[in-house]
Amino acid sequence: MTVPATVKKGDAYFLSHGGPNSISEPKTGAYKGWKDFGRIVTEAQPKGLVIVSAHWENVGREGVLVNSDSSNPLIYDFYGFPKHFYELKFESHGDPVLLKAVVSALEKAGIPVATEKRGLDHGVWGPFLAAFDGKTDIPIIQVSLPGDSSPVTTAKLGKALAPLRDEGYAVVGSGQVVHNLRDVFGRGGDTSGYAPQYMQASIDAAASSKPLEAAMTLFRHPLYKRAHPTPEHLLPLLISTAAVDEGDELETIYAEYSKDNLGWADWRWKSQTA
Repeated sequence: MTVPATVKKGDAYFLSHGGPNSISEPKTGAYKGWKDFGRIVTEAQPKGLVIVSAHWENVGREGVLVNSDSSNPLIYDFYGFPKHFYELKFESHGDPVLLKAVVSALEKAGIPVATEKRGLDHGVWGPFLAAFDGKTDIPIIQVSLPGDSSPVTTAKLGKALAPLRDEGYAVVGSGQVVHNLRDVFGRGGDTSGYAPQYMQASIDAAASSKPLEAAMTLFRHPLYKRAHPTPEHLLPLLISTAAVDEGDELETIYAEYSKDNLGWADWRWKSQTA
């Protein structure tokens, strides 16, 4: 698709979002990565952000859902945390033009789609709260993951969203590079036997000249099931890499196997189209 001269092509991003406690730890690398992401997005000035999070799957139904509540209420989809985490606020809004563009792109790609008044889960508002100091005027539309947990179906969704970049919108996947909470909390917190290796494989995939093909191999990696007992936190990487164009420039905003035994990475694939 040819980009109109008046439209600056949007970028593709992947974010690691962490749990709600991460939002209250401003000295961590993860938090600083979100702040850098916010600065980059603010400078890039996309017309809007289209984001797919690990925490919304269209389970039991065909296709995907798109949030149509333009007030973007927050969903506190976590349990057992101190009260103040449920009082955190992030102010944002949707946009009817962007909503229409998202639905149209999905329909054009043959993906069944319906709208639902839902709001933003913590896979979106958590990192965005830090990135944008609690509020943003950049329109945000969240799209669900498909309900079948399939890398192939998820990649198809990412490809369907990719043309929105030509219209000036950024495409964002929000998940985690290494996400085995069973080991983190239930087996002494030591993931060093597999997390650094899988983290490096993910870094190599992001840097590949064919990042989608490389990211798909992560689901066949010998350590995949150790790094991801369930697939939902890795699937958003396929959203991001499927939206990448040949010639995009990779920028590593943040990448670290951290002391919390999780693998963190924030990546930007910057369009070279003016």
